[in-house]
Amino acid sequence: MLLPAIWMAAIVYACEIAILSIGFTLTYLTAKIPNFAHGTYAGYGIYVNYTMSKIFGLNPYLSFPVAFFLGGGIGVTVYLLVIGVLTRMGGGAIVLTISTIAIQIFLTAILYIYAFWLRGVYHTYTLQFILKARDFQLMGMPGIFYVALSICFIAVIVLHYFLTKTRLGVSMRAVAEDPELASVLGINVNRTQLFSWFLTGGLAALAGAMYPMWFQSMPGSGGLIITSIMAGSLLGGMENVYGAIVGGFGVGLSEILLTNQLQDIFGIWVGEYRPLIPMFFLIAVLLIQPRGLQGAYDWLTKSKRGMELLAKLGIRLE
Repeated sequence: MLLPAIWMAAIVYACEIAILSIGFTLTYLTAKIPNFAHGTYAGYGIYVNYTMSKIFGLNPYLSFPVAFFLGGGIGVTVYLLVIGVLTRMGGGAIVLTISTIAIQIFLTAILYIYAFWLRGVYHTYTLQFILKARDFQLMGMPGIFYVALSICFIAVIVLHYFLTKTRLGVSMRAVAEDPELASVLGINVNRTQLFSWFLTGGLAALAGAMYPMWFQSMPGSGGLIITSIMAGSLLGGMENVYGAIVGGFGVGLSEILLTNQLQDIFGIWVGEYRPLIPMFFLIAVLLIQPRGLQGAYDWLTKSKRGMELLAKLGIRLE
């Protein structure tokens, strides 16, 4: 039985937001700042896909590894030229956070310039497009549905193995906990930070490459979903990579499905206010439980009232 199109769209979008939320959380853990340019990395993935599939006529899925390495390169460049320099100059968290907003504006401007250049040279429309027609079909469903789920699942498994079983992954966790202590223990903090920015930039651009396979895209698409990314990361707990997976998937599903339900009730015009849904998540989490799902779990398992609630529900923790 085929899934309804709205459910397929919601799952594809949720996978993309989950991958982006993982990267956003990793950046926050290692750099201790929210990277507002993170969504814009996805915009570069979008245009890697557009260029390779629309301009050069290649299979759109060939753009995915290219997007990953381009995004990783952008992440490293941002760290070397901006974040690392400001950190060495003594810039605090506020200065670094504001710098990511400036980076977001700069990177988006470059994307618009590139889009207009493509339009002028190749005489093709580059400001709003969708690449569904270039996808393949499998059992009556678009290929990106299977690919997005597979990439999300593989990314989670590989990331878990990397963070728990490899030396570099353990170093990243140590730097996230205490950079100064990690340095004393002989960990190269700068190299670890560089790899972290490469990994997060690559994941963001990879998610971006998937985006136009289902959703209408433009140069600012990546920047427009930063609220959803932040909501997913905050819902999962800003200091919990695994929580970001759950939070990102939950926000992505809710954004599509809840908007669809509201359109059925109030009319098609409600779709214009879809960006308010992740804002609702942000506000609700900040007001109710600022640590997100991690805070809720800690409350249930460590507080007296939480334990009493679990006992009433017949849940026993070993």
